[in-house]
Amino acid sequence: MRQYLLFIFLPVILFSVSCNKDGGGSEPDVPSTVTITSPVAMTLYINGTTLRVEGEMADNNVLSSARVEIRNKSTGAILFQQSSTTGNVGFYRFLWNWTVSGVTAPFTATVKVTAKDKLSNEVIKEVDVQLDL
Repeated sequence: MRQYLLFIFLPVILFSVSCNKDGGGSEPDVPSTVTITSPVAMTLYINGTTLRVEGEMADNNVLSSARVEIRNKSTGAILFQQSSTTGNVGFYRFLWNWTVSGVTAPFTATVKVTAKDKLSNEVIKEVDVQLDL
């Protein structure tokens, strides 16, 4: 009877050990991917219009947060920023809206989107837009 049980359970035990994610067979860390679908580079936005920041990000080690920041490219002044917790997912669609305000002269602004994974690795994607009165 013992030989019979060993014959049945040994393959199950060996299979379980070889499938263990912490046993050296885990996937290597791959940087996050960030795709910004809106805004399109060098699009013009005027005071009172909505600048929509939209796209998606993914990471094989699970995302932990997503962040957007819009800055005056010349002065570095922050015009808008917001962060979102992604809920520990591998794929995340983002959407932030900013009503353009406070523009007193035309300038270029940089829209920066940052993906952060559970290992605290960050990947940044940027696109420049034009802001005007």
